[in-house]
Amino acid sequence: MTSLIHPNDFPGGIPHTLGFYSRSRWSVKHPPVDPDVTFVGKNILIVGANTGLGFESAVKFAQKGAAKLILGVRSTEKGEQAKQEISKRAGMDSRKIEIAVVDLDSFSSVKLFVSSLEIDNSRLDVVLLNAGGVWPKYVKSSEGYETSLQVMVLSTTLLAILLLPLLRKSATVSNRDELPHITFVSSQSHMEVKAEDYTGTLLQAVNDEKQFSPFTNYGRNKLLAFVAMRYIAQATTKLDGSPEVIVNACCPFSTISNIARDFPWWFHWLMAPFVYLISRTTEEGSRTCVGATALDQSSHGKFWHHDWLYPYVTNQLLEDEHFTEQCWDGVTDILETTQPDLIEILHGRK
Repeated sequence: MTSLIHPNDFPGGIPHTLGFYSRSRWSVKHPPVDPDVTFVGKNILIVGANTGLGFESAVKFAQKGAAKLILGVRSTEKGEQAKQEISKRAGMDSRKIEIAVVDLDSFSSVKLFVSSLEIDNSRLDVVLLNAGGVWPKYVKSSEGYETSLQVMVLSTTLLAILLLPLLRKSATVSNRDELPHITFVSSQSHMEVKAEDYTGTLLQAVNDEKQFSPFTNYGRNKLLAFVAMRYIAQATTKLDGSPEVIVNACCPFSTISNIARDFPWWFHWLMAPFVYLISRTTEEGSRTCVGATALDQSSHGKFWHHDWLYPYVTNQLLEDEHFTEQCWDGVTDILETTQPDLIEILHGRK
């Protein structure tokens, strides 16, 4: 068992000639490999840890020897339930599982969450940013932005940047060769976004009630978050080209989870047969998430999907410098209203 995964050791990848349904069926029949990797001695934060992929990833981290799990959840009650179930399934001492409350609907909750983490933890080795979902209706967050934009892009990006000082510190004090990881749980749906399908900037489109569509917004937000991931990866790259912290993204593919939990019962009843035909189990999906947090430096700024590190740009829009700068500037302009020193923190100047 190793502590690092080398992408070239994996024969992953999907036949690119397949259509949507055939591609989905291929994915179900070819689940990712359960990574033969150890997390012994590592402190791990999972955001969105009480259900679905986050919960299954937490179980897997525990099974693979994590020293401490920090469950980022919206309520202590949900966290306690997850804690007991993880302890039971993985045989992990429940005293090594901490509950940390964070509501990504609120910038102030994110900032308080990070402050508490810094007080309670001298080291952090792995961050899995998993929180998200598909909302059936246009609803604004407490900050005034469309909810999926708030949760999956704005608060997630803020959280990732605010955690960098602790992760950079962990990289310097660790006796191990492995660097800390931040992994964004992304989606292949970000690859399907096209500029001609929306008006205004991408950020304006996802925040616009007139352009709102649940699953369309999901893909657009995942693309915005992917842009943010790449900029954070650039900011954590040293002059010699090596990363201070490994920052990457992964797609676990469609899984049988409660990602659409806010939809009405009839939607789930109607979609159930189709979902079971084209979806992996959440345990299978968690293999991708956990594996991504152990990838070596070659994964920095890149996308892990179907046991394959994409060697090319995942969406042609990402090759458009004006587009990516527009996305990034839009996100950081918002975040700097709540965290004025955001860019200084990002670049390690604070």
